Amino acid sequence: SKGDKKEAFLPFFSGNSYLELKGLQDYGIDLQEKVNITVVFLANDSNGMIFYNGQKTDGKGDFISLSLNDGVLEFRYDLGRGPAVIRSKEKVKMNVWNTVSLVRTNRKGNITVNNKDTVKGEAPDGHSSLNLKETLFVGGAPDFSKLARAAALKDGFKGAVQKITLMGTPILSRANALRSSDVSMYSHHPCAQNVCQNGGLCLPLLERYECICQHGFSGTQCQNAIYEKSAGETESIAFDGKTFIEYHNAVTKSEKALLVNKFDLSIRTEATQGLILWSGKGTERSDYIALAIVDGRVQMTYDLGSKPVVLQAMRDGFLQVGNEAPITGSSPLAATQLDTDGALWLGGLEELAVARRLPKAYSTGFVGCVKDVSVDGVELHLVEDALNSPRILHCSTQ
Repeated sequence: SKGDKKEAFLPFFSGNSYLELKGLQDYGIDLQEKVNITVVFLANDSNGMIFYNGQKTDGKGDFISLSLNDGVLEFRYDLGRGPAVIRSKEKVKMNVWNTVSLVRTNRKGNITVNNKDTVKGEAPDGHSSLNLKETLFVGGAPDFSKLARAAALKDGFKGAVQKITLMGTPILSRANALRSSDVSMYSHHPCAQNVCQNGGLCLPLLERYECICQHGFSGTQCQNAIYEKSAGETESIAFDGKTFIEYHNAVTKSEKALLVNKFDLSIRTEATQGLILWSGKGTERSDYIALAIVDGRVQMTYDLGSKPVVLQAMRDGFLQVGNEAPITGSSPLAATQLDTDGALWLGGLEELAVARRLPKAYSTGFVGCVKDVSVDGVELHLVEDALNSPRILHCSTQ
């Protein structure tokens, strides 16, 4: 299929399959003294060969192998004087992903399953280096009689292999495959369901996954487009109705600010309702200034403790949209100070007290873009100054 390059490589073996890869010795790593291999697999049957790499086509000479024998993992290698046979402490669980780590240093070796219960073993005295020449067979072989007898391999593997690493480098890939027989792709993994969007690469992590996104995309499934800012361009933040960003309203720290509040910002809305800006506590009884889109128009509401003043598009509330004539309104003389306790929210409030009897728009998150925000003439850095850390998305600059 056309998406092959981006799909994870998760070969599935029927018991009569095999996959032939470049030999372990062909990755530019000297394996004579030390080999470290990790395999992530899911077995449907308790017997079968997981991998085998030999020195000679007739099965004579050195080899290294891993197989399942009655549910127990067997790590074997022969350096020329007979095999080391190292078995896992317990049987592995069927039909779930398991991670097996194999380490061999000279004659000594060990096997670790799912990061616990390491079992040690060693090859007979005499030789201590591993010499490999042939290809790496995974899941089976075209002819078991041509494999080393000491590897004790006679059945193909039934199940899926997710990962094989050699000295930490992943080697199970289409690029390293030489030939295969009866190998299909395992379909019961998220990576087989095209979970990563926009050309993202799906990296299997046992039963879970991680998406490696193409440049310009982000999110757990690469679903968000990121637009790079060019020099001198202002930040434009995207709000999806569920993005609420909190800032310090630093201006309330100075006495003067209690009498004057000036908020400037540019917006582009994609919905007819939504709270753009809120300055004040989220609690029911406290002062606030709010800016919202109500029925497609910009509306400002403020309450300094007497009663709410609503302006449609310090005692004078002043609202100007674009180049239209400004609209002003004022609060009763009793309250001229805005006591907002330093909180400024953009995009909506996590919990807006409905008891304020404000239009529904005020409890609806804003959908659109906001940029060039300044409070009393001081520019707000929309990303750096955020107190909470929601997923911040950027808008294109149109």
